Amino acid sequence: MEIQFKKVHTAKDLIISALVLAVGVGLYFVNAGLGVFIGACGILMLLFYKAAFKKVGNDTILTKKAIDVASSCRSSLLDYLNGKDVDPGIQQPGAGGVIRLEVYFNKDAGVAYAQLFNFSNYTYEAATEMVELHSPKADKLIDKL
Repeated sequence: MEIQFKKVHTAKDLIISALVLAVGVGLYFVNAGLGVFIGACGILMLLFYKAAFKKVGNDTILTKKAIDVASSCRSSLLDYLNGKDVDPGIQQPGAGGVIRLEVYFNKDAGVAYAQLFNFSNYTYEAATEMVELHSPKADKLIDKL
């Protein structure tokens, strides 16, 4: 079964959108054109600005982090995602190749979803399926990010 995520609002997103909308309403009385423009931006932010993720069928709010990692770390990351008890090596890419690690996580809940990608032909191709990790394994990966 494929793990899917959907973008959702956080409280911070809603507060920022509401503040921009309130500034637009306030500016309407000073400069109508600018107030309408800023108010419209607030409404659009309310509709489209979503910074968090949720796994479909679960209510845990997740943060996404995608990083490029040196390809020399590929084997240790693959072993870690396959369940072996190794230290996930995460190093900045240098002169060698690069792989991409995408992680959706919630540190408080102790859950992470990770996927590894190879860089080939100027695109990222999935090297693994999305892997679900729970504490303490998830905490170990989150701390490395």
